[in-house]
Amino acid sequence: MDQANDAADAAHGDWYALARSAAVLGRAQEKSGDAELAVAAYDQAVRLYNDNSRDMGRGADAVTGLATLVDCTGRAMLLHHRQGRRTLTDSAFDVGRLFAEFLAGNGLTAPASQLLGRRAAVLQHTGQPTSGLLDPGVLSLLAPQDTLREATWAVAEYLDFPGPHTLAEALRATGAEKQRWATRLAGALTVDGGRKEDRWSPTLRGSHLLLLPDAARAVSRALGDATSTARDGWRLTGREIHMCYSVASGRGELRHTLGDHAEYWGGLLLALGKDALRADDTPLAADCGNWLRGVLTQAAPYTLIAPWGQELRTGVEQLPG
Repeated sequence: MDQANDAADAAHGDWYALARSAAVLGRAQEKSGDAELAVAAYDQAVRLYNDNSRDMGRGADAVTGLATLVDCTGRAMLLHHRQGRRTLTDSAFDVGRLFAEFLAGNGLTAPASQLLGRRAAVLQHTGQPTSGLLDPGVLSLLAPQDTLREATWAVAEYLDFPGPHTLAEALRATGAEKQRWATRLAGALTVDGGRKEDRWSPTLRGSHLLLLPDAARAVSRALGDATSTARDGWRLTGREIHMCYSVASGRGELRHTLGDHAEYWGGLLLALGKDALRADDTPLAADCGNWLRGVLTQAAPYTLIAPWGQELRTGVEQLPG
């Protein structure tokens, strides 16, 4: 997430770098964040690749760019379908199909197999026929096992993947959606398709940093005792709060106020790390531990003299590095 954010900042008018960054951001959000933010990133990547496809030339960059476009349309299609947007689901496939067939006609069949498998998974999920999805000449070039493998992946990773999938769904699952910090957090992270020129990060818009301590404290207190769907909701909410903090830190917004936030950001990281250990997710626990160690270092001397600093230093020793 940080690397993609840095790449976007450095790209300025470089549409190719921005498109790649949007694709990476989409995957990061899709895997462990808000599906609506993920699909917005994928749609932006597709728009950039599509609008500039004539400028790609015929080299390796063109192949990589067009293959990434097809991948992003396929992922966006699955997310739109899961969220019940039939028209956008069909539109994403139509865009991807044009480029997948073009690539297959020029000897690169993997994107077409990928998109065909994902589309077949969607249609089987809704009971629709799966015939006539690609040009017959393209279909004859594809290996059925590749399509089947992609369809199986799409079902497991998208269509049957348990929720909550969005921040709004997560807040409903926790029962906290009516609390003031929750409504403000949802407002800060809501995707607005009409705000195309907004370059502010979620924490800068309306001074949303002020809501993060209450939000982080709520997650830290609830995550250890929550069960089932509620716990999944708290997990997703906590990751979104951490995302806001990490973006704010990277943009220098915490330069003079980290001492005011370290207790709450650190407590959130410790809670997320312990939860990851309970779920046997050692890489996530280590990531939380490394972030927490960084916060403890950057927020010194507060973390050396305050009681909460001692608690965090003791707690981080339980997390892998």
